[in-house]
Amino acid sequence: MTPAALADRLEAAVGVAGGLPVAVGFDAFVDQVQDVVGMRLGADAYRAVETIAEFSVWCAGAAGRSGLREAVTTARTMGGCSVNSGDGLAALGFPVMALAGVGEPIDMVFLPFRDVCRSLDSLGQEPGRSTVYEFHDGKLMLCETAHLARFSPALLGQTTVTEHLRQTFAGAAGILLTAWSVYPHMTACWRFLQREVLAGMGHRPRLLIDLADPAGRSPTDILEMADTLCGFSAIGPTSLSLNGNEANQLARILGQAEADPDDPAAIRALAMALRRRLGLDEVGIHTIRTATAATVHRAITVDGPHCPRPRRSVGAGDRFNAGWLAGHLLGLPDDGRLLLACAVSGSFVRSATSPRPHDLVAFLRRWAAGTLDQPEHP
Repeated sequence: MTPAALADRLEAAVGVAGGLPVAVGFDAFVDQVQDVVGMRLGADAYRAVETIAEFSVWCAGAAGRSGLREAVTTARTMGGCSVNSGDGLAALGFPVMALAGVGEPIDMVFLPFRDVCRSLDSLGQEPGRSTVYEFHDGKLMLCETAHLARFSPALLGQTTVTEHLRQTFAGAAGILLTAWSVYPHMTACWRFLQREVLAGMGHRPRLLIDLADPAGRSPTDILEMADTLCGFSAIGPTSLSLNGNEANQLARILGQAEADPDDPAAIRALAMALRRRLGLDEVGIHTIRTATAATVHRAITVDGPHCPRPRRSVGAGDRFNAGWLAGHLLGLPDDGRLLLACAVSGSFVRSATSPRPHDLVAFLRRWAAGTLDQPEHP
């Protein structure tokens, strides 16, 4: 499928998303986004450190001594994988039922998210806090998450919480579960959900799982999580979404060959190997320039609309997941799903806003014409 063909398909499907509710959970973060100042040019002007590579050289040079850099806060925004993905899905017209720790009372930063959701329940949980340093070649996120240990099977097993979860998931055509890495008890919570909440539903929803960067978790934790993932396939067809770094982390732990992110054939081989090892219906791996998905039948790679100077990078992967799940729910073929995911993410990094259907169609038309990063109205 081409971007132009996908634009036609989306135009023909206007309104379909409104009949396909999606449940998302469970993380929410208040993100304080900052630039690291490389050089102060005046009271109101500075040159930001542009790349992680440049920043790392400065950090290494401070070893054994000390260092100081100014940081400038550029935004205080809602964040968290489930919040960002839910925002992306809601913008596309899907009714979103969010189970996310936005605080009680709700932290004001999440009011725009509440306004686009069909329902939003914090389950009594407070948001995490993140300091996010954005660079042209990626982002660094330092997160306060200790209190997320309160999210446990004991919490989910409370009668009112269990029943609320059952009702929410029973009405969902799609389920998106995110941020395993920041919840110490999430593997046990997954088992509880599989056994006590999702089992026996009268339909088979489409599930999408996103781990968030698991580098801070032990190999034992990751192996236990990996062996729990296949339990979702008994509930409904399940996809695992990984970026290139996360895919290689799993590969090392699971005894698979790592893949060069610039080698599409190696990425496809890794996606196929992980899918077989994990017992899932689909594994996707997205990098800065490409997106790959391996199903039972084949593995394919599509080129994305690379943006060399993104306006916003935090949340791009979550918008990718929103588009990928949307593609499944809309019945797109595997290449169409990947193109849709890339388009939602590509539009977001250029505008810092989740695209609505007409925005997305226009984006796909410009992509097809090769004019994405040219002014729309010269």
